[in-house]
Amino acid sequence: MSDKILEAIEGIGKTIEKKGEETRKELDEQKKALDLQKSEFQKLMDEVKKDHEDKVKELNEELSKKGKTLEEIEAEVKAFKAKSGRFKDGGQVEKKAAEIISDEFEKHFADIQKISKKNSVILDIENKAVGNMTAAANLTGNTVATYDLVPAIRGRRKINFRDLVPVINSATGVWKFYRQNIPVGEGSLAQQTTHASVKQQVDYDLTEVTVTADYLAGFVRFAKQMAQDLPFLQNFIAGELVEDYKRTESGIFLPSLCSAATGDTSNAGTNVLVENYIDWIANLMANDYNPSAIVTTARNWSTVLRTKPQNYSIPGGVEIAPDGTVMIVGIPLIAQNNMATGKTLIGDFTKAAIIQTEGLSVNFYEQDSDNVQRNLITAKIEARVGLAILRPDAFIYS
Repeated sequence: MSDKILEAIEGIGKTIEKKGEETRKELDEQKKALDLQKSEFQKLMDEVKKDHEDKVKELNEELSKKGKTLEEIEAEVKAFKAKSGRFKDGGQVEKKAAEIISDEFEKHFADIQKISKKNSVILDIENKAVGNMTAAANLTGNTVATYDLVPAIRGRRKINFRDLVPVINSATGVWKFYRQNIPVGEGSLAQQTTHASVKQQVDYDLTEVTVTADYLAGFVRFAKQMAQDLPFLQNFIAGELVEDYKRTESGIFLPSLCSAATGDTSNAGTNVLVENYIDWIANLMANDYNPSAIVTTARNWSTVLRTKPQNYSIPGGVEIAPDGTVMIVGIPLIAQNNMATGKTLIGDFTKAAIIQTEGLSVNFYEQDSDNVQRNLITAKIEARVGLAILRPDAFIYS
C-alpha cells in the first residue's frame, strides 16, 4: 500500500517537474522576445536621440552664425509653429499627429530609457480633440469649385447694316458706278401726230461716283499663358472682335446713309408715328421705289405697339405678331441700336451696298512685334470696305 502511495507521489513529482520545465522554457522564450523588443526599441530611441541632437547642433551652429538674439529665436519658433499647425483658442497650437508623437518622445525620453520588465512608465500623450468635420475647421485652402467654360457675354445686335444691304466684291480698293441725275435729262417723247413730222429728241445725264474701300480693323494682344489657363479664351476673343466689328461698321455706314437720304418726308400731319410710316412708304412708292425695310429705334418700335386710336385698332395694313414682329404693308419694322434717338430710316435697301475688297476675317499671330520675347499672341480682325449709296432718293430719313 505504501509502495503504491510512493509511486503516486513520485509520479506527481515528475509531472510537476515536467510542468515546471515547460514553464521555464516558456518564460525564457518570453524573456528573449522581450529582450529583443527592448533592444529594437532602444535602437529606435537611440536613433531619435541622435537625430534630435543633430538637429539641435545644426540649429545652434546656424544661430551662432546668424548671431540672433533670444527674442528673435523665440519669434522664429512661434512663426514655425504657426506655419506647421493652426492656432486655436487664443494661441494654443493644434498640432499634427507626427508633431505630437515627436514632441512626446522628446519630452519623455529619459523615462523611456528606464523602461524594463520591472519598471513601467505611463506616458500621457495629448491627442487632437475629435469633432464634427467642417470646411472651415478641417480644410486648409478652398473647396472644389465648378467652372462654366462658356462666358456670360453681352447682348448681341440682332440686325446689323450688312444684314440690310447687298455686299459687292471688288478686285481693287476703288469702285466706281454711274448714277443717273435728277432730272434724268432733257427732252421728252411725244406722239407723231403729223405724217413725216420730226420726232422728239431726248438725252440722259449720268454722274460718275467713286467709292474708296478702306480697312476697318482692330487687334487684341493676350498672354499665351492666359490662353492655356482659360480654354475658352480664343473663341471668346474671336466672337467679341466680330461683334465689335459689326457694331462699328453699322455705326459708320448707317448714319452716312441717313445723312445722304433725300426722299420726300411729307406726311398727312398726324401725330401718330405709325401713320407717318405709312405716308412715307407711299412717298417712296410714288417715286417708283419698293421699300424693303423700316429701320428705327427700340423706343419707336414700342411706340408703334402702344398705338391706341379712338377705336383701339391699329391702322390698316399693320400686323403685329405675338412675338412683337411688326409688318407695315408687308415691310418689316426693325429696331436697330445705331439709329439716332427718335429717328427712322425707310427705304429700298437694294439701292445701297457695301463694297468689299477684302472680306471680314479674324486671324491669330505669334510672330508679331515682340510677341516671341513676351509669349504674347495677337488676334486681328479686319475687312477692306466702303459704302456705295446708289440712289439717295430711295431713302427717307426723319
